Amino acid sequence: MRSHQYQFIDPLFLMQIVADDLDLFCELSTIFINTAPPMFDRLSRAIVKDDSKATRFESHALKGSTSLVGASQLSAMLEEVERQSRLGEQALIGPCLPELTRLFDAVMQEIQASIIRCSGDAEQSISSQLEP
Repeated sequence: MRSHQYQFIDPLFLMQIVADDLDLFCELSTIFINTAPPMFDRLSRAIVKDDSKATRFESHALKGSTSLVGASQLSAMLEEVERQSRLGEQALIGPCLPELTRLFDAVMQEIQASIIRCSGDAEQSISSQLEP
């Protein structure tokens, strides 16, 4: 199970939060897969519309979810978007949208892969299934 290299998430972070409960890991990961895309869509629309209040709210909300799944690079970028919108620097955020989208898509792919991997061989330890 060590063939996959995670670059954008740390599945062991979430596994520690759920105390090695594989079912809960898969459940929370699935909830992320279902809830994060609409959150990201709202954030993207807010950025395009230069709506600093909505940008701040949506980036904060999504940052909480991405932090839970160990997406530290995306979480850091969302934190910066939130900071810039709070400071009224909305014009600096728009050019970041393509990179934000790329990171979000990569996180989504790796979360899906982690669900598949941990659902695979139940006889292996949780950590060995999720480790890079």
